[in-house]
Amino acid sequence: MRNNDLIATAVCAQYTPEQLHKLAAHYYTADEIASAAAKIIVEPGEDGTAPDPVEIAEETLCTALFHTFDGWKSPRNGGLSVKRGEKAVIRCKLWKYKDSPKPEDLPADADPLTRAAAEQGGGDYYMTTAYLFGRWQVEKRDPKKPAEKRFKSLDDIRAYNKMLADQRKAAKVAAAQQDKPQQTSAPSAADLKKAADKAKREFMAVSEDDRPAQAAALEKWRKARKAAEDAKQTATAAAPAPNPKSETNPQPKASPAPSADSAPEYCEQTSFC
Repeated sequence: MRNNDLIATAVCAQYTPEQLHKLAAHYYTADEIASAAAKIIVEPGEDGTAPDPVEIAEETLCTALFHTFDGWKSPRNGGLSVKRGEKAVIRCKLWKYKDSPKPEDLPADADPLTRAAAEQGGGDYYMTTAYLFGRWQVEKRDPKKPAEKRFKSLDDIRAYNKMLADQRKAAKVAAAQQDKPQQTSAPSAADLKKAADKAKREFMAVSEDDRPAQAAALEKWRKARKAAEDAKQTATAAAPAPNPKSETNPQPKASPAPSADSAPEYCEQTSFC
């Protein structure tokens, strides 16, 4: 039996005549079915009844509605593709062709008959399990468009490589800048003076009973005061010297106000220490 006969037998075993009639009516016109039935010659059987040619035509036409996965891709079957996720509806045995091995592919210990068959060429058919898909399980897919060439000339390739090199260089420079420590500007003398005044207020606000907190606040005040004085002296040294002027009426110098350096005496007078 040929593969078409094997497929027809499997289809008739899988579907009833009523189901085949519905399939034929869905995929074929009435004229196509009638034309196929007119070509069928039937003879009466032993009981004197002849089979219906229309029924035979429908079975024959429905056989063309089932093919294997690769069979549907054939141009004579429409060049169709099985839809994604579809499962085969019929499992049967079909003939498959296999090429004979070439003489150079045979092992060294091949028997003379096998070697003689390989030298003659050709192949052989063997029976294997096949899976059939129905016409409703396939579809026509648009052919894939050939991929457009990314580069049209050698100059385009050079320009693209140069662009990539520039991008890598810019990324390396940006990464190096991120790794560098951020340089912060030194606080000005005015800011240090404000910090010293704030430290002084914090010291004055500490309770007399909390001696550890007083000592910590005092140390903070001294450091802030010293930083402010150092910044003031630096700014004074960097400024241009003023023109000397004679003092006609020198003013007496005022006594210095209590500072962080004289805090111990100030604390003794106010009973803080």
